[in-house]
Amino acid sequence: MILHEQIKMLFDNKLYTNLVALAPMVLSAADNNPELLPPANIAQTMVHLADSFLEQKEYGKAEVYYRKALELRKTLSKQRGMGSSANKELSTETEVRYQMHICHLALKQSVQALLVLQGIPAKLRSVKVNMALGKLYVMNGLERPAISAFKEVIRECPLALEAILALIKLGVSYVELVRLIFNGSPSNSLDWVAQWIKGQCHLHSCEYLSASTIFCHLQGASLLKDDVTNLVSQGTTLFLAGDVNGALQPLQRAHALDPLSLKGMDILAVILANEKKSAELETLALKLISVSDSNFESWVAMGYHYLLSRKLTRALYLAHKACTCCSPTPGIEPLILKGTVLQELKKWPEAITHFREGLQIAPYRFEIYRGIVNCYLALQRSREAMNIAASSLHHIGHTPRTFTLYASVLLKDPVTTTKGKVFLERALNMDPRYTPAVFLLIDSYEQAGQRSKAIELLTKQINQQPTNKFHHILGDLFIKNGEMDKALEQYNSALMLEPNNVKTIEAINRLENALVAKLENHLDLETDDLPDSDEEPTIEEVDIDPMGGMWADMNLDQFR
Repeated sequence: MILHEQIKMLFDNKLYTNLVALAPMVLSAADNNPELLPPANIAQTMVHLADSFLEQKEYGKAEVYYRKALELRKTLSKQRGMGSSANKELSTETEVRYQMHICHLALKQSVQALLVLQGIPAKLRSVKVNMALGKLYVMNGLERPAISAFKEVIRECPLALEAILALIKLGVSYVELVRLIFNGSPSNSLDWVAQWIKGQCHLHSCEYLSASTIFCHLQGASLLKDDVTNLVSQGTTLFLAGDVNGALQPLQRAHALDPLSLKGMDILAVILANEKKSAELETLALKLISVSDSNFESWVAMGYHYLLSRKLTRALYLAHKACTCCSPTPGIEPLILKGTVLQELKKWPEAITHFREGLQIAPYRFEIYRGIVNCYLALQRSREAMNIAASSLHHIGHTPRTFTLYASVLLKDPVTTTKGKVFLERALNMDPRYTPAVFLLIDSYEQAGQRSKAIELLTKQINQQPTNKFHHILGDLFIKNGEMDKALEQYNSALMLEPNNVKTIEAINRLENALVAKLENHLDLETDDLPDSDEEPTIEEVDIDPMGGMWADMNLDQFR
């Protein structure tokens, strides 16, 4: 029975725990008796042992044996007479170094992982080595060598989409990518691939309208109809553009088509939380956790569920767990979640720290600017809030969201209130249906005593997009104007849109009770004015007009 053959047999049959038990004793015996195993077999035994430790996620032990194997291999290569027959039995240095880099990454040692792979000569680097190098270069902030590494991957495998997306994020143009991937121009059979790549280029350039147009066209085309990847791209684009309602449908469709896919589900969780759809959010979070508890999307969804349930301490723990799942580079959605939870806990400085960390990763995310602005305003640091809001205009562009955010800061100072209204009006000129601008403008009109303008704006909005909230606010404004009938009409319209809305029902009850109380009080006062006589007075004597006074101003059907 030959020892190294038995070890190879255990490894080939994936009996890793058995190999871990046997191999260390074999290596100890070989140290004490050099004739027991040839040096080449000892080196290969070390590699098999390291691979077995790697399979068992014992990364530290695996790295030690990989390093010993490389050192022994280097010694053997210097010895004369160790030709091809000995080397054939050894795992290649490239493969050993690649496995070694996996251990360093698992131990959160990205620099050491990079150094290990850089030790492989350029001519001997395989496709997977170049792919790993590209990721490590990005991780360590080395963009130029990262671009070179990813290009090497594409030269070998032109449709390596992860490498293509990485190059897009690194700023490589669509024209250069097409030349690299298709050697000039794509064939008709691959035109849809080129279009999808073009959409991704628009997406990462924050040209959301162009990107959305391409993804929607591909969705309508027969080739990518109901394709999960394209649906996620479409939903992500609409979400980043601020069209939350438009993003919901494609992301929900993607989840329905492939419930086991996690891509884009963190954004779906954000949308469900914003829409306060707690039941759907809880279902999504539980499903994602059952799929994987090691991906950040699952913990982001669960974190937003607890945030919506106002269990903030639990939500903060889950946000932190989501951040650790993205190690070594934190993901943007976990950072936004953690910043938002800290903001709700009124831990403003800590929230700002996390939002600013997210800003370094994704300076195009509106939610980050909004979070920082709200924190600075809570700390009464208006100047810093103004600077951040202005920065959003610079990095994201002139959009209804950025105009409204900038206006929200201007409205805090009486000196700049007029300027704030101008920005809100500009936001509504760009998107007449942008409700955050509508609410802020209504509030500013009312504070300035311009209630008629607020009523006019709300009436216009109701004609365009009737909602419970618009009708309710308009009813409140009519009450302040003393127009009770009109107020009740608006509340009833609001209730028709949302029959179970508690606030609307309470508002109707308060108004009806106030009207009844006012009517009863009016009748009591008139009764006190009646003459003391046994004769029943006529209508003329008590000066009551049955069709006039309070009765003329009120609709009696309301009380029937």
